[in-house]
Amino acid sequence: MTLSTRRPVSRVPTQVPAENGSNGTDGRNSVVLGPKDRLVGQLYIEGDLRVSGTVDGALEATGDIEIAGGGKVNGAVTAYNRLVVGSDASLIGGEVRVARLTVEDGATFTGRVSMGKHKAEVVSEPAPEVQPIPEPIAEPEPVSPPQDWGLTTPKRKKGR
Repeated sequence: MTLSTRRPVSRVPTQVPAENGSNGTDGRNSVVLGPKDRLVGQLYIEGDLRVSGTVDGALEATGDIEIAGGGKVNGAVTAYNRLVVGSDASLIGGEVRVARLTVEDGATFTGRVSMGKHKAEVVSEPAPEVQPIPEPIAEPEPVSPPQDWGLTTPKRKKGR
């Protein structure tokens, strides 16, 4: 995905809830994308995420993800705890990975779901296949016959 370098037109700032980006009573981080917010790309949250705006890209949160208030998400979603798609929200995703899922009556939902506890995965490249390096074959050193083998070279006669 590419990010746009075009700046949004000035407008009245969106009201930010007091709990946005702060630790709630249970000590977990909570982030809110408001109704006028738009995210293009990937977002990883350590904690909970509430989407009331538009997301074109992948979302991942270690806590809950709630898509509500007319929120629209188009992309893969991973919620390590719970995903809720509200009655006035839509999720058009490819891969949806959640521990628990709630889709309220009236919601729009499309995607392939895998459920169960998920742990944060560290993406690593596969180890390269190790090719053995052949050992060089040592050439045998020439052996000179010892003097006592009785080998003699014929003597030349003088005059020939």
